[in-house]
Amino acid sequence: MFWGEPDASVHFCEDKYVKNDYVAEYYNTISALCYILVGMFYYKTKLKKIGMSIIFLGIGTGILHCTLRYYGQILDEGAMLVLSFNIINKIRDRQNLQELSNIYLYFLVVFYLIFHTKFYIFFSMFSSLQIYTYYLIKIRVNKDNSKSDIYISSYINIFLFSLFCWILDQLFCEYVKHLYLHAIWHIGTSISLFVGLVPFLIN
Repeated sequence: MFWGEPDASVHFCEDKYVKNDYVAEYYNTISALCYILVGMFYYKTKLKKIGMSIIFLGIGTGILHCTLRYYGQILDEGAMLVLSFNIINKIRDRQNLQELSNIYLYFLVVFYLIFHTKFYIFFSMFSSLQIYTYYLIKIRVNKDNSKSDIYISSYINIFLFSLFCWILDQLFCEYVKHLYLHAIWHIGTSISLFVGLVPFLIN
């Protein structure tokens, strides 16, 4: 094992070091490039801050799946929390709600770092942020039936499909290993991010 004994607290279905001696999970690592591509696109728009967060996510995800080490997991999961926070802030700003103070992000990250070895803690935090994001999106949809609704619906549906793939990969590895469903999670969520952020550019 080129990067040493895996010590991330979360495990994935893909076989290790099969395609490349330097990459623990080849398809999970390569698919992380999708985030970087989406991030580079949005980095060149008025959503520069979110674009940077997505690029950081792609790098963190790639390092995690390439090495399966704890530092890659911290980069990956930390980036997911920061990106979720930045998206929530953007949605709240568009709905004339007071933006969340960055102090909340500081406590969010510190709390995660303290308990980063407990995957269920991260999963609970990330899930809560996604539920809150969905709640804010529903408020927007109910108030404003605009052209952006198709993008919002696509974002939600693609994300849920991707989440379903992630769950199958975690729970039924023996039966779905050949499908590389975690890589599909990466591809699907990068597409959902790309589509879901379009309304911030057209309105």
